[in-house]
Amino acid sequence: MTTPKPSFSLGSLTPRWALLLFFISAVFLYLRTFLLPAIPLLTVGDESHYFLHALRMMHGQLPYRDYFTFVPPGTDLLYVGIFRLLGVHQWVVQGLLFFLGLLLIFVVMWDAQKVLRASSAILASLLFLVFDVNSALDATHHWWSVLLVMVAVGVLLSGRSSARIVLAGSLCGFATLFTQTYGCLSLLAIALYLFLTTDSDGRHKPNSLRELLLLCLPFASVVIPVVGYYAHIIGFRTLTYWTIYYPLVFFPAQENNPLAFFRTPGLHGMSGIHLLISFIFMHTVVPLIYILCAIRLARERRGMDSLQWRKILLITLVGLALFVSIMSAPTFLRVCAVGPPAVILCVWYLDGPSRLHYWSRIALWTAAITSILYLPMSRQLHQHAIVDLPTGRVAFISDKQYDKMLWLAQHTHPGETFLNDTNTAFALSLQSPGPLDFVTTTEFTRPQQIDALILSMTDHRTRYIYLYPSLTVPIRTKNNLEPFLNYLGQNYHLVEIFSDGQILERN
Repeated sequence: MTTPKPSFSLGSLTPRWALLLFFISAVFLYLRTFLLPAIPLLTVGDESHYFLHALRMMHGQLPYRDYFTFVPPGTDLLYVGIFRLLGVHQWVVQGLLFFLGLLLIFVVMWDAQKVLRASSAILASLLFLVFDVNSALDATHHWWSVLLVMVAVGVLLSGRSSARIVLAGSLCGFATLFTQTYGCLSLLAIALYLFLTTDSDGRHKPNSLRELLLLCLPFASVVIPVVGYYAHIIGFRTLTYWTIYYPLVFFPAQENNPLAFFRTPGLHGMSGIHLLISFIFMHTVVPLIYILCAIRLARERRGMDSLQWRKILLITLVGLALFVSIMSAPTFLRVCAVGPPAVILCVWYLDGPSRLHYWSRIALWTAAITSILYLPMSRQLHQHAIVDLPTGRVAFISDKQYDKMLWLAQHTHPGETFLNDTNTAFALSLQSPGPLDFVTTTEFTRPQQIDALILSMTDHRTRYIYLYPSLTVPIRTKNNLEPFLNYLGQNYHLVEIFSDGQILERN
């Protein structure tokens, strides 16, 4: 008598289930980025920095030389292409968030079904959607880089041929063009995986040197031309200062070093409670699951299926590499961005026969389904205002954003210079004076940047400056703002006060 085939088995996510999951994700993401029927929500994340960078590039400026950035220009170049194709509109950037979220869900689902039963792969995808990407749906370089790394992981989870290794190396190269640490450390993790494991049939060790070359040469062929181009036009010293020295020495000052890991989000209603639950889930899973998986892999080396063991090892090593890359400043957004491997491993770890595993999965399913139903409804029913801005019609769900944006929309014109609020600058088509879009109260902002900013503000006669709360009280951290604050005191006066800051106007 033949044994009936189980309805769910490793890698058996049928097209019907995949399409259903994809549809649910699409509806969820659309209702979180647009108000029905098709009104985009205001852009509020760090992504606005990169939108402004793209506009600078479209006006002929160069990164590192003409405007401040400390990551490779991949994100800026991508958005230049999108804006040239579709124009600079609020619906474009919210559509970009929607599209990015779908890509991430697809890749997590693709990776998860290679190591999990189909039901567990669906659970991992839903958990990633509601606890991870929803909490940090921000189209910065982090997500694009991690997306490419997870594609590289999926390529190797499917097999270990020379072509797959070459493709994985190339994808890590492209990931490096978005975030240098993610791409490079993921490449090292994959190289370690290839060195530690045997071939697909588990019988013999491959040629490690050959595989290392197959991995690294495509990586170099992607990265070196871009690095070489910018080194040629702006100088090798300038490029290495802003992409290597500056992130290592000054970047952690902005994020309170590793203590940023413990900075909890504020609580505002039921959505705030869900965000806190997401915070606890991600901050528990991301660092802890790699330790648990490493212990389990060591204990079950002989008892676990060899192919499954290698797959889990690959995800663990890459996840650890991504986590290490944010340890100097592990903000919630960055923890979420490096979370996809951890979410997959969490579901794998709990996919066991014990009652604890069973009830843990029930709890996660309940949380995922509840969130899928509640979060879109909460967003759509939230009190909102709709305004026509230079970048198009947009919906506000925050009174703080609305009051300030409306005031500035009435007092500025597109093309004027404005400082210290990138979301407002992008929405109102305002330009940044000098190399900076904003200043900080730490050494993250360098003295040479302040000097260039003051000169540019004088040349452009920048009319309005926004001061966020930290700039309106005595600054207790080491900083380089004294010349800037003195300049404001001599040339600007207070013109409007909002709940989240002040507006200064030139005398």
